[in-house]
Amino acid sequence: MTPRKTSYILLVGVLLLLSSCMGVSPAKKEKQKSPNIIFILTDDQGWTQTSHRADPNIPESKSDYYETPNMDLLAESGVLFTEGYAPNPICSPSRNSLMFGQNGARHIYNKDADWYKKTTNWLTIPRAIKKANPAYRTAHFGKWHIAMEPKDAGFDYNDGMTSNSGGEIFGDGFLNIKEYTKAADKYMKDNKEENPSNAKRAGKPSGHWDDKNAKDIFGITKRAKDFMKESVAEGKPFYVQLSHYAAHLSLVSQKETYEYFKNKKPGERHTNPEFGAMLKDLDTGVGMIMDFVKEMEIEDNTYIFLMGDNGGRLSLNQIAVIDENKELVNAYYSTQHNRNLPLRDGKHSFYEGGIRVPFMAVGPGIKANRVSRTPVTGLDFLPTFTELAGGNVEMTDAIDGGNMVPLLLNEKIEKVERNSEYLIFHQGSHRKPRSAIRKGDFKLIKYWSKETKYKNTPKVELFNIKEDLGETTNIIEKYPEIARELETELNKFLTKTNAETGIRDIEGAYYRLMDDLELSSDDDE
Repeated sequence: MTPRKTSYILLVGVLLLLSSCMGVSPAKKEKQKSPNIIFILTDDQGWTQTSHRADPNIPESKSDYYETPNMDLLAESGVLFTEGYAPNPICSPSRNSLMFGQNGARHIYNKDADWYKKTTNWLTIPRAIKKANPAYRTAHFGKWHIAMEPKDAGFDYNDGMTSNSGGEIFGDGFLNIKEYTKAADKYMKDNKEENPSNAKRAGKPSGHWDDKNAKDIFGITKRAKDFMKESVAEGKPFYVQLSHYAAHLSLVSQKETYEYFKNKKPGERHTNPEFGAMLKDLDTGVGMIMDFVKEMEIEDNTYIFLMGDNGGRLSLNQIAVIDENKELVNAYYSTQHNRNLPLRDGKHSFYEGGIRVPFMAVGPGIKANRVSRTPVTGLDFLPTFTELAGGNVEMTDAIDGGNMVPLLLNEKIEKVERNSEYLIFHQGSHRKPRSAIRKGDFKLIKYWSKETKYKNTPKVELFNIKEDLGETTNIIEKYPEIARELETELNKFLTKTNAETGIRDIEGAYYRLMDDLELSSDDDE
């Protein structure tokens, strides 16, 4: 044996011995370079719909009725973002934007209605992660609602082209919507149910029924756990996204959870036991993922992110309770119509109640009990997850999100570098054209057309959200130069991206893709 070979063998032996003594194998070292990433996306969960304060300085930013102990623990274990934003105030646009890391003006609300047929080379979260490190296994479980097939987006495992029907009371023919609505209306009339707060009558009631696998919370969780277990067994890093149907309507929960909240004293701001039970079941699912990560002993190499897809519903309108025989047993009018206070408005709105959401992260290098007041957005996830996976992936100018990793790992950093210093939100096309833009403490909202819900539209409003979080006072006349700057930059961006700022008679891209694929969907978002 030559001296060179002898030296090499001795060196390898020493390294292996040291690794063994330290309890760290070469494979373990490799895993440290490629962390696991878990992304939990909740549905229609408002900023204040947790039992911890969304902002520790604002007592009203926590629920006085709902209970989310696992989300509370997640926030305590890492960093809580007080100013976390969904990309859009409604489900499908927000999910498309999250997946592409792009503002909705570039796709779902673009003048090019056929954009969804041209995404072959677009970056998506799983595509970008695999570019950073091809070893990653990727999976999506739960609500999809995106104008691209999950497999084409880069997911190795998925539930298919799912949308709201996976958690909706009418989605699988469980009840006939017309007959159900008639029965609820008749019940309230026959029983002279009062409507003390003059609640608006929705087209159908918010239905509640009991289900052991409420909203598929535990099914989604099990599929994710099975996927993670397989990945760990294969020694592969993974990205898994759990996109929950909860807490979107219908109001489904386990029977025992519902009974608990029915017997709990209502709060002043939050009162509904049906929603409280569903949110608690969702929180239980989050806790099961957290416990699983510990059981598998991968917490030192796993990041968990959680955010809401858009703001919470402002009202639950009329509510109907269904028993196990599909019989209506109760119906009443909700008295809760400002469910997102102290924020203004809710889902569909460009006020803070529609776009500010729960937003938190935990993982190696992230200090516990940290609070960040840096504005972050769901658009930031694509660059962030890519960087965690290894980086070295070019982010084109179309990627509107920024890399949060420096902010996550260094509490002295208070900024996310993006392609713009402005946070911009937009919708148009098949929805009422509205936009919002934020820089620093100032936020401008623009209504492009006449709307019955908002007075004096079309109009432009300006708010200082640091001093006026509830957006109660339009200060555009006080700060005309700031308003002019924000509106100018907003218009420049929308022109540059070829955004649709008018209304057209067209369905959303997800539904047109479903037609192209000859699949059916009965959702309305």
